[in-house]
Order: sequence, then structure tokens, then C-alpha cells
Amino acid sequence: MRNIGVLAWLCGLLLWCWGGAQALPKDIRERIIQATVMLLPTDQNGDLDGSRGSGSIISPQGYILTNYHVVGDPETRVLSHWIQVRTIRFVDREPEFTYWGKVVAGDPNLDLAIVQIVEDKDEKPVSRLNLPSVELGDSNSLIIGDDIFVFGFQGTGGYTISFSRGSVGGFTGDDLESSGRQWIKHDAQTGPGNSGGGVYDESGALIGVHSAGLAGGGNSRTAFMRPLAVAWGLVTPNVTGFVVKKSGSAAVTATTNVSSGAAGLWPPTLATGRNSVAGTVRVTGSAGAGTWTLDLTELLKDGGLKGTARSGSQSQTAFFYYDEDDNEVWVEWTRDGKAFTSCIVEPGGVSSSDWKGAVYAFKDLESDGTRAGDCVVSLKAKTAGTSASATSGTASAGGAALAWPPSLKVGQTWTATFTSVGTYNVALSKANPEGGFDGTATRGSESSSAILDYADGELFLIVQRSDKTFLVCSTERAGLSGATVRGAATTHKNADDKGTGAGTCTLGLK
Repeated sequence: MRNIGVLAWLCGLLLWCWGGAQALPKDIRERIIQATVMLLPTDQNGDLDGSRGSGSIISPQGYILTNYHVVGDPETRVLSHWIQVRTIRFVDREPEFTYWGKVVAGDPNLDLAIVQIVEDKDEKPVSRLNLPSVELGDSNSLIIGDDIFVFGFQGTGGYTISFSRGSVGGFTGDDLESSGRQWIKHDAQTGPGNSGGGVYDESGALIGVHSAGLAGGGNSRTAFMRPLAVAWGLVTPNVTGFVVKKSGSAAVTATTNVSSGAAGLWPPTLATGRNSVAGTVRVTGSAGAGTWTLDLTELLKDGGLKGTARSGSQSQTAFFYYDEDDNEVWVEWTRDGKAFTSCIVEPGGVSSSDWKGAVYAFKDLESDGTRAGDCVVSLKAKTAGTSASATSGTASAGGAALAWPPSLKVGQTWTATFTSVGTYNVALSKANPEGGFDGTATRGSESSSAILDYADGELFLIVQRSDKTFLVCSTERAGLSGATVRGAATTHKNADDKGTGAGTCTLGLK
């Protein structure tokens, strides 16, 4: 069961989530900064025309989402032939000229465009890019009052990157007056150079493109962004390798214009930990040649999967994950947790059916791998309703067997029964940036704030009671029985309290 130190960390997380409006975590801000670029268009002679704007890298392969008016003229519909792309090396310095890009798609009516990086600054073609990029979010889920965060080069105070925060002020139609959600109003501080820059939600997902600011009476000013929802018509057919951050989940789903299924996508959908996965890895050309059957059921905190690999009478622990730094998928298995056999797949090995890669043997986690053969990966996600539904990534409702790992989502109602205090009904209302879900826990006339999350193989519930104490239920798969999972309960006086045992608890999905 999760140790006391980790439980204290969970209570710290709870305070963070309930502390009101918060800044984005540092690691998310750093990722967004590295993926924010300055764009300088050229005139018909190939010279910079003096204008500039912002953009967001939405695919590691070098695709940038920006405004049409940053790279062209919406009235004449004439696009700049070449776009100078400047990237950030140091946040306290102006971005550096790094690449040349070309517009590959644009819609002047939407004022949106896609720029693809095609050459380095010396005009040499580039390929196999693996650039910092941002995840795409769901702008349709926004409501008035939601926090938003804007990154770009607003020009005020120089041309270093600027950050501002605000909230969703409302929605409007294309004419900025009628009903609709073609534009989203916000109140973050912006300037002309912010055009084309990214607007992000509280989880760090891109949900809009800042596009305009209009002055009102007195000193009032309203800023407008194009919601990401209206950009999909440009993104989907023209961009490869973009990543969609699923609402309420720390895991992501890779989406490209290659295929609607798992095969052909990069990074592969199944490498995101959204589902339990089963299949085979066929190894050839090495002493360990043969077929391993994989059953990957446990969702890890980093989005990977853990399970078993079997070949004949051998049974070993298996892992499946996507290495973002090296842009590779790893399928590996180990007998003792020290020596590993790893099948490593690169983007070029992905086809419409199988993934082909190379096998490496590692003596331990610190050693370099030795090439030991080739491999072919054939995996697919399990679905609910099959014989494997007890371990699939979809939770069952209506009293059916509870799936493991559980699939959490907004709108679910759970029951939490503590032997020490009784039963709470827990309604999940909002995803939080840490991958869990905020909600309300009610017991009779008592109403408390709650967080439900699954991480590191454990489903846990935190209830902040009216007296500001915390009640925690921690469960593991070993406690799963039918429609409920049983675990241990602890109480905490505050976030610094290591906790006191409070009997047992049971969680179940209604």
C-alpha cells in the first residue's frame, strides 16, 4: 500500500488543487516556452517585410499553428513565400533565427494557418525533426471563468517572450456580435505581437490561438482567440505527429493523418496508456529468438503500461512506453528487474499493420544495450465486453465488475465507504492538471471537496472535510472484488500530518 510519505504528498496536491486559480506547473511552462516561436514573414523579394507574430509548434515534426494574418494578407489572400522561424534558447533573450518555414495550409476566413519547417537557417533541407511541441486540448469544454494562459511575443517591453494569464470572458459568433463559439473572449494582457500565439488551459493543453484585441469605451479592451475546435479542419489533413491531450487524463492520444486506427500513428496510440494492451512480439536473429505473448494491464504514472510477457514456460515482467526524448517506442521484458530485453521501434518502423524494430540486450539499467536481433510488434487495445474486460481500460457501471485500471471521467459517481465514518457519494465534476478528478463528496447533510485519482497502480480518494482535515482511501488491484475495491483508510490533520490509520475503506463505481 502507498507509504505515508506519498500520502502526505497527496494531501499537498489536494491543497494545490483547492487553492483557487493557480499558475501552470514549471515543467509545463518550460515545455510551452520551448514550443513557442516567433514568425517573421518575407516579401516578394524574399526580404523580411518588417512584421512579426507568434506561433506554437504542435508536432515534433515541425508544424506550427498561427494566424493567417501573421503569414499573409487575409484581404488579398496572398501568402508569404518564406517564413523565418525563431526559437527560444534563453527566456531573457530575443529568440534566435533557426529555421525557414513554408505555409502548407491556411484559411483567411478563420484567420488560421499551418507553417511547416522545411529548411535550417542556412537553407539546407531538414528531416527527422523532433522538436519540443505542445499537446492539443478541447476548447469545447471551456466555460466562462475558466483560467487561461497566453504565451507569445507581444512586443511591449522588447521581443523576449511574454506570459500573461486571464480567464474566459465569453463566446461569440464570427461577426463578434452574434451567438456562437467561433470566437472566445478573454482578458489576458496581450499585444500585437501575440497574434498567432498559443492560449492554454489549466492542464497546459493548447485550446486557442490569440488573434485580436478590440478597444471599448474608456480604457476597456477585450481580447479574442480562435478556439482550437475551429482549427481541426486545417490540422487533421495537414499535420502529422500531433498529440491530443484527452480531457481528464494525464495520458495523451497521438493523432495523425495517416490512419484512424492504432497502426500507422506516431507516436502510437497504444503507447499512451489509455487502454490495456495485448499481443505479441516476434524476435528473430538472436539467441532469444521466438514469440513473446504480452498482456499489459497496469497503467503507470508516466503513461506507460506494465504487465507480463510469456514465451513457453517463461513468464517475465513487461513494459510498454513511448520515449519522448528519443522519439522511440520501447517494448521490453525482464526476469529479475535488472537485465532487460528491449524491442525498440522508431517512426520508420511503423506500418499499417505491425511495428518493426531492433532488439537490444541490457545487462542492467546503467549499461549500454547490445544489438541482439530484430523484432515485430503486433499489439492491440483490449475493449470492454471481451473476456479480458476485467483488466481493460474501461470501468464498468451498473454493478458490473469494476475494471482495473479504472477509467475515470467527469460525470461519474462513486461510493466511498469508510469503516470509521460511513459512506460518501462522490461526484466527479472536473479534471485537474495532475491527471486526477475534482469532485464533491456528500454524506447526509455533509458536503466536502474530493479528489479521485489513479497513479502508480493505486486508486485513491482524498476527502477534505469541513473541519479542514483529510480522509484518504488508498486501494490496489489486490483488493478488487466484483464491483468494488477494498483498501486502507487514513486521516490527516493537515497537509503536513503523516496520517493515522482509520480502518478499511471500499470504493465502487455506481
